[in-house]
Amino acid sequence: MLTASEREAIAGLWSEKLSQDARGLPQSQRHRNLEPPSAEFICALAAGSRSRRLLEVGGSSGLSTIALAAAAQHTGGRLVSIEIEPVRQALARQRLAGLGLSDRVDFVLADAGQVLAQYDALDFVLIDCEKEDYERFLALLRLAPGAVVVADNILSHGLVSYVSAVRSYLGVESVTLAIGKGLEVSRFVNGSAGRN
Repeated sequence: MLTASEREAIAGLWSEKLSQDARGLPQSQRHRNLEPPSAEFICALAAGSRSRRLLEVGGSSGLSTIALAAAAQHTGGRLVSIEIEPVRQALARQRLAGLGLSDRVDFVLADAGQVLAQYDALDFVLIDCEKEDYERFLALLRLAPGAVVVADNILSHGLVSYVSAVRSYLGVESVTLAIGKGLEVSRFVNGSAGRN
């Protein structure tokens, strides 16, 4: 699903992230991106499920944004990319513009907890933010029937509580995949109506 230029941009972002990690930069100064295999997967999953209303919580410097915007372009949909850190979001804006994908993205600079209620009938959501916020943001999502929610870092951060929480919702089919740092892929058969 991703083009060669999109893959190249993703590889460049991942290389920057690894360089920042190797230099021991403080967490606040590092890009916080999911791994390239995870980006490939979410792009294919969002496009394959014909998702038109996509949202990501934690766009960082744009790696996942590229993948989801490419999926939105394929389906004729739109992506809402929520990021709280302005410098990271500015980098994402530049990269998406350079790839010709910015027309598929609404960039929102905000705390996701303050704005998630504005978005409804979501078909596909990526959660990749502060780990302690995963469950809170999951509870705020307004999902369409059949919506897919993907959470990153499940295995690397041992997010057992999130896995338990998402699997406790009625009508949810959920699986942990050992892709990248671990993805929890959850399908909400009844949308938000399926939550306890």
